[in-house]
Amino acid sequence: MKRKVIVAVGAHPDDIEFGCPVTLLNFKEKGYEIHYIIATNGENGFKVKSLSSKERIDIRKKEQLTAAGKVGVKEIHFLGYKDGFLDYNDNLREKLTLLFKELKPEIVFSFDPANMEFDNINLNHRDHRNIALAVFDAVFAAKNDFIYPDKNGKHRIEKLYFFGTHKPNYEYDITDKLNFKLDVLSSFKSQFPNFENFAKFFKENIGRDSAKYKYAEVFRVVDIVQISY
Repeated sequence: MKRKVIVAVGAHPDDIEFGCPVTLLNFKEKGYEIHYIIATNGENGFKVKSLSSKERIDIRKKEQLTAAGKVGVKEIHFLGYKDGFLDYNDNLREKLTLLFKELKPEIVFSFDPANMEFDNINLNHRDHRNIALAVFDAVFAAKNDFIYPDKNGKHRIEKLYFFGTHKPNYEYDITDKLNFKLDVLSSFKSQFPNFENFAKFFKENIGRDSAKYKYAEVFRVVDIVQISY
């Protein structure tokens, strides 16, 4: 049986959980192997000021492992960049490209690089913008023999699922799985010390992006057309 892999990429612990955990669970139940790539340590989004940087990093990593375990993620690849200072450079693109060549995903999830509306300071955070661009360019580089050559060879990804988009073309109904999504998000206790208040806010605001469903995860899905030659 052919191994089917999905890679979801976030800038911080909890990005993927906001964007697509129910959709990923659905793919997991269909037999896909799920991997996460988390670019930064998430230490500067912390709500408690009295802890050291190392303590904050350790807590954020443990929370991410807990959340991913609820989805059934096979492995998390932590890149270890500083939260709030993620640059789009060749180092980041190379790391992503080599992971794509190694893991060989059929589908990649991440932020939408086309969303430059700058109407939400959280969604359009610098780290989110830079990881989105780096993922897009790494998908191109992964299918090339000469850009970051690697023993694993080139790999062609088939689809991109962009969350945090302003032009969705696909909505996945999560109404019956809303409690699961909230349970996954509750793993991040350092971010939501009063989770009941956050859950109420989520239900009334964040989770209602869809005109079609009560609650949905929405994406701009891009089919990658490969040029035959």
